[in-house]
Amino acid sequence: MKKFLAIIILMGLTKRESLKDYWSSDPFLEIAIFGKLMSRKRFEQIWWCLHFNNNEVQPQPTGRLFKIQPLLDILVEKFQTVYKPEQQLSLDESVIPWRGRLRIRTYNPGKLTKYGLLVRVVTESTSGYIGNLEIYSAEGKKLQETIVSVLGPYLDQNYHVYQDNYYNSVATAEYLLSRKVRICGTIRVNRGLPPDLKEECKRLKRGDTAFRRKGDILLQSWRDTRVVNMVSTIHNSSMVDVQRRHGQVKKPLCISEYNMFMKGVDRADQFLAYYSLPRKTVKWTKKVALWLINCAIFNSFTVFKKVNRNSTLKYKAFLLKLAKAWATDVTVAAVPASDTDVVQPGPSVRTRQRPQVDPPGRLSGDMRKHILVKIVKSEYCKKKHPSRQCRVCAEHKKKSRTAYMCNFCVMPLHKGERFQKYHTSKHF
Repeated sequence: MKKFLAIIILMGLTKRESLKDYWSSDPFLEIAIFGKLMSRKRFEQIWWCLHFNNNEVQPQPTGRLFKIQPLLDILVEKFQTVYKPEQQLSLDESVIPWRGRLRIRTYNPGKLTKYGLLVRVVTESTSGYIGNLEIYSAEGKKLQETIVSVLGPYLDQNYHVYQDNYYNSVATAEYLLSRKVRICGTIRVNRGLPPDLKEECKRLKRGDTAFRRKGDILLQSWRDTRVVNMVSTIHNSSMVDVQRRHGQVKKPLCISEYNMFMKGVDRADQFLAYYSLPRKTVKWTKKVALWLINCAIFNSFTVFKKVNRNSTLKYKAFLLKLAKAWATDVTVAAVPASDTDVVQPGPSVRTRQRPQVDPPGRLSGDMRKHILVKIVKSEYCKKKHPSRQCRVCAEHKKKSRTAYMCNFCVMPLHKGERFQKYHTSKHF
């Protein structure tokens, strides 16, 4: 299955019109790696039989997302436990493209992707990390219930949420404020604007502003080329200087920060569209599942960039590294009798360079992955018996070289105590 997913990622990196083209033997179309990883018939067999829930245990009546619910639940839970986002969040909509017949399909003529499954997404404003999502299933939930549901993991934690006029109203702002969530965004005139503010907006000249307050809730109108109405429980009514092409203009603080922090979902959509995983299929469940896996890969890239702030790795290179890791993963059938048992690689295997940081899987507890292998010299190495500085010895400022390394962690380690300590102790 890891090879199957690796092939899906490689398909996103190398676009072809037809599935058969990836296994084409035509010298002008051939991509050799696909045939080496898996035959086309085997790939099609897995693709045709791909399911995400057991239809035999389907209750009656059941939810419309039953067929993908286990995958959706697992990934959303991981999104929320692996990483805690910064204070600024953005709530917006995303669309999974789908033009087939489906009860939960939506149509929006104003969107670039007009037909598809609507997804409400909460992301970190600065990075686009997807913290929570909810697929619209046409089950009759009211708008405020949907907002509370999708923001559920962040209630009572003093988060700041930026959302557009579809989600904003004075009543929603009051409720979220009682749950220690502050919001900011545009608001429609029929969602709680007082009549006197509506009348005053008609007399505003370009650059003028008017506002009203109801406790911590700020309603502010500002005229640029047209009147922009804002609701905020974060800001005051102050004005700030904003640089434009033809000079500086004064703009309300809430509008300035709304423009700054509202782009989280758009940033996530941008990355998801670069090397999209979803394939053409007659089963909507597969389309949604691959979109969810695409979100998981993007989130892992975001966390990687947060942890390795000096890294210059691009998203495309990250996808390629992930595909290589999954494609070359080997399951060890038996555990060695002791950590001193060494697996001897073939003569053509060349030892990879050790990573700059310790891999996150070194303390996984699954010792079947961690196998000692001999370090094989490169073609440029003149030494008969190549060796490298032991990672544990180097941590203790001790110069001691070893001829062995962990095949999974790609770290040079001495046999015995050093090998055991590296894979069991957080501070070795």
